[in-house]
Amino acid sequence: MAQQPVPQQGDGQQMNSVQQLTPEQEAALNRDVETVARYKLPGNFFARMLPVIQQIKLAHISPPDTPSMTLEETISRTQAMPQLQPILQRNRMSPREFVMNITTFGMTQAVIMHPPQDGKDMPPLNPDNVALLKAHPAEVQALIQAMGGNDQQGQQR
Repeated sequence: MAQQPVPQQGDGQQMNSVQQLTPEQEAALNRDVETVARYKLPGNFFARMLPVIQQIKLAHISPPDTPSMTLEETISRTQAMPQLQPILQRNRMSPREFVMNITTFGMTQAVIMHPPQDGKDMPPLNPDNVALLKAHPAEVQALIQAMGGNDQQGQQR
């Protein structure tokens, strides 16, 4: 939904479809990647997130298109979606928690599925999140399917 792209530095061919970032934007992206990598998903992540994603899909709500936005911009854009607020409130989830949870899930799953060749550009993932996702493969697949992807796509959505 609000997945952050994982920067693929060192491979110029990967960047040709992505706009050139200013040094400030690149610094913000790096800070966001570090924040998401460190963020700890709650132990009940799947029990909380799967119903939210299913309700969003049933309501035909499209996530904001935020590939080049910072986390704060994404959270602000999410807060500004009036049709999303009742679903988040019903599920006792703030826009910040929603964005952080779904972004952390997306990035962690993408790195698990496609580890970077050169890990020096990628901060270490929160080991609790890696353990959570690896311990719940059926829930990972259910969430990916609910988000409209499949395991073959990894981070392509």
